[in-house]
Amino acid sequence: MNKEKIRKVLMFVLGLIFSELGIAFYYTAVLGTDPISVFVEGISFHVDLSVGQISTICNVILGILTYLFERDRIGIGTILTILGGGPLIDLFYGTLLGIFPPEATSLPIRCILLIAGLIAYALGLGLILVCDLGIGPFSFPPIWLARVTKLDLKYTQIITDALFFIVGILLGGIFGPGTVVSVLLTGPLMTMFMKLFGPYIDR
Repeated sequence: MNKEKIRKVLMFVLGLIFSELGIAFYYTAVLGTDPISVFVEGISFHVDLSVGQISTICNVILGILTYLFERDRIGIGTILTILGGGPLIDLFYGTLLGIFPPEATSLPIRCILLIAGLIAYALGLGLILVCDLGIGPFSFPPIWLARVTKLDLKYTQIITDALFFIVGILLGGIFGPGTVVSVLLTGPLMTMFMKLFGPYIDR
C-alpha cells in the first residue's frame, strides 16, 4: 500500500470517527436525528439491542446486497464502515449519556449537542466521500435504485431517505428539530468540508 492510499485510509477512519460521533451527539440531544438514524432508533425500541448493534446488523445486510448488486463500488471503506461504525456509535453514545443524561440536561445544552452533532456528522461524511474508498452500506439503496429505475441519484436519495424516515417514525423513532437541521444543513456543510479537505487528500 503506497503513501497516498495509507493517507486516504487514515483520513477515512478519521471521517468515520467524526460521523459516528455526530450520530451519538444527535441521539444524546434527544431532539431528532438524520433519517437513517431515526430508522435505527425506531428499531431499537422493539429489540433488545443497542443502536450501534442495530447499525452493524443493517450495515452487514446492506453490505451483502452491495456485494451482490453493486460489487464494483465496494472498497476498504465499505469494510471499515461495516466493522467499525456500530461499535463507534455505542462507544460515543454511552460516553455522552454518562456526561449528559437527557433527564438532567437542559434544553440549551441539548441544542449545543445538536449543533455539535451536525458539525461532526457533516465533517465525517465530507472526509469519507473525498477519500473515495468505497460506498457506505446505507449508500447502496439509492445507488441501486438509480441504476434500476434510471432516475437521477439525487431523487433516489430523497426517496430512500424518506422511506427510512417514515419506517423509523412508525417504529417510534424521534422526529424533531434535529431531523430538520440534519436534512437542510448536512449537505451544504459536507460540501464545504469536502472542498476544504479535498486538495489535501488528492495531493
